[in-house]
Amino acid sequence: MKVWNVFKMELFKNMHGRANWVLMLSFMLVNIIGGIVISNHNWFRAPSALESMMGLLFSFSVFGTVIFLFMYPYQMARIDYRNKVMSLLIASGVSRVQYYFVKVGATLLFSLLSIILLVILPLLIVLSVHSMRLVIEFFNFYFEIDVATIGIILFAWLSTFSMLMTAVIISRGRRFTIFVFLGLSIAASQLAIMIRAMFGGPWWYINNTATFVQHLVTMALMGLIGILVLRKQNL
Repeated sequence: MKVWNVFKMELFKNMHGRANWVLMLSFMLVNIIGGIVISNHNWFRAPSALESMMGLLFSFSVFGTVIFLFMYPYQMARIDYRNKVMSLLIASGVSRVQYYFVKVGATLLFSLLSIILLVILPLLIVLSVHSMRLVIEFFNFYFEIDVATIGIILFAWLSTFSMLMTAVIISRGRRFTIFVFLGLSIAASQLAIMIRAMFGGPWWYINNTATFVQHLVTMALMGLIGILVLRKQNL
C-alpha cells in the first residue's frame, strides 16, 4: 500500500467521524449565537431570561470548546490503537515511520480545521454582525503583530501537539495518556529553563530566539521519541 493511499484513508476516516462533526457544528452554532447575544446586550440593564439562558449556554459551550480542541486530536490519534487497525496497516507494507508522519499530518490538519470552525469563524461572524469595520480591524490587528510573535504562537501550539501525539504513542491511547502528557510537559518545561539559561537569562526570561529554539527542540525530541517507541512496539 502506498503512503498517499494511507493518507487518503486517514482523511476519509476523519471526514466520516459523524459524532465529532455533530459536536463541532453544535459548539460552532452556540458560540456564534451566544456571542451575538452577549455582544448586543446592554450592560446598563438587567439581562432578560433569554439573554441569561444564552449567556449560561455560551459559557458551557466555550468550556466545552476548549476541552474538545484538546480531546479531538487525542481521539483521532488513539482510534487506530483501539480498533487494532495499525497492525493491519503495518502488515500491508507501510513502514512505521511513514505511518507516523501520515497520522501526525492528518491529525494536525483536522485539528487546525477544528480551531477555524470553533474559534476563528464564530469570532469573525460575531464581529461582522456589528460592522464589517470590526472584521477589517481584526485582520489589521493580526497582520500588524510582529511576525516573530505569530511564529511563537504557532510553534507553541505545534510543540503541545507533538507532546500529545507522543503521549498517545507511549500509552497506546489508553486512559492514562493525560498523565504521560503531563509528564512530558514537565520535562519540556525543564528543557525550556535550560535553553533560556543558555541564552543568558533566568527561567522566566522571554527571548524570541530562545523561545523558538525551545519549541523546535521540543518538537524534534517528541518526534524522535514517538518514532523510536512506535518502531519497537508490538502491534
